[in-house]
Amino acid sequence: MKLLLYEKKEIHPQAIKTLLSANITVITHTKLTKDQKNEIEAIFVRTYTKVTKSLLGQFPNLKFILRAGVGIDNIDLQECKKRDIKVINAPGSNANSVAEYVIALMILLLRNFSLQVESLKKGNWRLLSAKGKELKGKTIGLIGCGAIGHLIAEKLIAFKVKQVLGYDPYLDKNTLKKFSIKKTNFTILIKTADIVSLHLPLTPKTRNLISQNELSLMKKESYLINTSRGGIINEKDLIWALRTKKISGVALDVFENEPKVKEEFFSLENVILTPHIAALTKEAELAMCLDPVKKFLKMLK
Repeated sequence: MKLLLYEKKEIHPQAIKTLLSANITVITHTKLTKDQKNEIEAIFVRTYTKVTKSLLGQFPNLKFILRAGVGIDNIDLQECKKRDIKVINAPGSNANSVAEYVIALMILLLRNFSLQVESLKKGNWRLLSAKGKELKGKTIGLIGCGAIGHLIAEKLIAFKVKQVLGYDPYLDKNTLKKFSIKKTNFTILIKTADIVSLHLPLTPKTRNLISQNELSLMKKESYLINTSRGGIINEKDLIWALRTKKISGVALDVFENEPKVKEEFFSLENVILTPHIAALTKEAELAMCLDPVKKFLKMLK
C-alpha cells in the first residue's frame, strides 16, 4: 500500500518508522503525476493540510486518512463518508498535555503574569497595582467536558477550587459528577465562572460561540482561555471586550487564521498569547502521531 505523507516535519519519526516496518510505502513529495495519485490509498496529515473535496478528488482510490492529532475540522467528513474513506485520528492522545497547560494558564492569568513581566522589562520592580489571586476558591467553567475537560477537573481538585461548572450537551449530569463537575447550562456558566476554558471542536454551531453578547455576560473580574480552536471566539469582539475591560484577561493558544495573529492583541494588557503549543510536548507528539498509525495497521490486518 502507498501512503502520501503531508507535513513531514510535523509527524513524529517513530510513526513513519512504524509504517515502513509494516511494508507501507511512504511518499513524502506531494508533486505527483496522475498515475502516481491513482496508486495512493492512504494520506497522513496533521493540522494545516486542508483535506477538502478538491484534494480528495485527486486520489480516486483513497481508502484511509490518518490525522495526527485529535481535531478533524480540517477534513471534509461529508465527502469522506460519501466515498467510504475511513478517517483515523487520535482522540485523548494530547489530553494530559493540554490539561496541564490550561491549569498553568489559569495560574498565570490570575497572577497578572503578562503585566508583571512587561513592567519588569521597563525597569520596574513588582507592579503592586496588579496583585494576583489564588486559584483556590475560584469557580471554574469548562465548556466541553470530554477527555481534556474532565481531566482538568480532576487535577483542579488538588487546588481546592470552589467548584467546577461544566457545559456539555453530550454528557449527562451523573457522568460529569464522576469527574467532580457540576453540569449547568451555557448562560449560567459564563455568568458565574471566574475562569472560562473552552474544550470543544470547531463546527458551524461552535463558530463564534463566544462573541460580544457572551463576553458582556461574563464577570468583569473573569478570565477566558482557549486552547481548542480559533474561530470559537470572535476575535474582533474579544479585542473590544479587553479594551473596554469587560473581562480581566485572556489566554489564547489558538487563533482564527493561524499562523497569523491579529496585531491588536500585542498591544493589550493581561493577554497571554502562545503559538498553538498546548499539546506540544514530547509525550503528546508521539502519541498523536503513533496512535492513528497503530489503528491503521490494525485495520489493514
